[in-house]
Amino acid sequence: MKMEPLVRALIMGLDIRPRPPDEYAGILRELSAIGNNLNQIARHVNASRSAAPPELSRALALFGEAWRSVREHF
Repeated sequence: MKMEPLVRALIMGLDIRPRPPDEYAGILRELSAIGNNLNQIARHVNASRSAAPPELSRALALFGEAWRSVREHF
């Protein structure tokens, strides 16, 4: 961040956070791909009108936890 925007943000009392590590973008891409796959599985299960297996529900819950964890730490 350049000096001028930094000073303005500090004066306004905004929360300044350090730049996320370079790995952050890769992790987000991987989580997005996993989420897309889970959505495709869920669509297939819903289209076939069969009940979602417990493994799918657990996978969706784990994905949500992973996503929240990444967002909190970076």
